[in-house]
Amino acid sequence: MVNRPVAADWLGLRRSADHRARQNTAPAIQRISSWARAGLGVGQAALIIDLGAGTGSNQAWLAPRLTVPQRWLLVDHDAQLLEVSAATDAEQVVGTDRMVGSVDQLPELVGSETPTLVTCAALLDLLSPREASLIAQTIAASHTAALLSLTVTGDVSFAPEDSLDHTIAAAFDAHQRREDLLGPDAAETVAAMLRDHGAYVEVVPTDWVLDASQPELVARYLTDRAQAAVEQNPALRDAAEEWVRRRTEQLDRGELTVRVGHLDVVCVPETAAADSAG
Repeated sequence: MVNRPVAADWLGLRRSADHRARQNTAPAIQRISSWARAGLGVGQAALIIDLGAGTGSNQAWLAPRLTVPQRWLLVDHDAQLLEVSAATDAEQVVGTDRMVGSVDQLPELVGSETPTLVTCAALLDLLSPREASLIAQTIAASHTAALLSLTVTGDVSFAPEDSLDHTIAAAFDAHQRREDLLGPDAAETVAAMLRDHGAYVEVVPTDWVLDASQPELVARYLTDRAQAAVEQNPALRDAAEEWVRRRTEQLDRGELTVRVGHLDVVCVPETAAADSAG
């Protein structure tokens, strides 16, 4: 797992785009709620383990939509992010704990006495194959539910197009796969691992669609994308700067639209039968 610090301001900028993109998972969340409700005893709450919790955006979005009592455990390697994570005011949440840790600790965190949901947002692409395998194996073996959200796919399209788009994309995707990370292959890889363990898996598109109505987010996305491409291929520095300049001018004129591919991976134990969904 990448231990490079994630900037809290970036997490704040992307929160609204994340929350809009996740509307497609509403039916899956209803199924997770029904499954958890069926397994709860009197006075019990479902355990929600949020891996790579950051500043708490995943909890803020998901907690009000899960219609069962919940106790959350926010897990992140960055103590500073956990410190600024805002508490949710969702009435279903009976408690929130925070823990500095990594995905390697997931097997010891999964509960056996109450229904457990393992969740994350924008995390899978930062994992190694070993870490992803550990998550998939733990979810399948413990018969927990999973909602693994907002994993980038590498499918990014700009309108209008630019001659440098493909070059930047190739360098950026290579950067995402550095040091044996799953990068844009992560969602499909984890889905396949879960299926190999006999779990029923649904993969839901949750793309960002960005335009001039979110100027700060788009500007930051452009500069961060170019910076990662240059880190991967320093020879692109001058061309990437020009690409950002052209794209920023289009953004300022209200002409730029960006679609950033993401996928959510959903696993609900009661449907762990024949895998027939993509």
